[in-house]
Amino acid sequence: MSQQDNGQRFTETHHALLFGWLSKALIEEVGEQKGKVVVSKALRKYGEERGRRMALRAKDNGHALDVANFFAYAEYRPITGKMKAKVTEKSRNFTLEASRCPWCDAWNENGLLPYGRLYCLDIDEAVLRGFNTNLKMNIEGTLSNGAEKCKLVYREANLTLFSYLLVGYKRAIRPGKKVVMPWEYHVGHLFKTFEISILEDLGELGRKAFESALREFSKRYGESATQQVLAFRTTDFTKIANWGM
Repeated sequence: MSQQDNGQRFTETHHALLFGWLSKALIEEVGEQKGKVVVSKALRKYGEERGRRMALRAKDNGHALDVANFFAYAEYRPITGKMKAKVTEKSRNFTLEASRCPWCDAWNENGLLPYGRLYCLDIDEAVLRGFNTNLKMNIEGTLSNGAEKCKLVYREANLTLFSYLLVGYKRAIRPGKKVVMPWEYHVGHLFKTFEISILEDLGELGRKAFESALREFSKRYGESATQQVLAFRTTDFTKIANWGM
């Protein structure tokens, strides 16, 4: 099923808000302390699954699981135009800094920042860990947690000018856009992984939280969009999906 079936194009904002509503509903249902634990566990599982898919693609093409290819095989690209980020170091560590983020904007604009910020505590390290457990990074600040900018430092990347330019080639040509999954896929993956993980931890309390989050999603985006998300319950997100932009 594609987003065009109902004339709606999913973006990273759908992804951000679903996470925010899920986290809010869970914390309100079971309390902040326990809620944060179950959200973090589910989020790490989601991120690691995404990283492992990236690694599978890289291996299929005979590419090393290094920092350069971690970026070359990234499965998503923001499309709202609200991401403002730049590379500030390449040679030893690879450092990314963002002064604006569409996830953070979405949470701020919808009163979800206290819940959405949990995403930024785990997601980047989880995806990297799924891609290659030997790669390491430091998160030196995130906008959603009060820093002036997001600062992600991928340690000992040691990118040369050639390898840096090669990332650009791979992103544009080979493997190119075929590694990029539509946002409906990412939203469906987030929902399915959270549903499985949190129902295992919380049972009926988790189900109540999911129903609450889905009602918020439906109010914002409509029942058809919600059905698109639910359709991904049958998708195996541990395998490569051959569905490009």
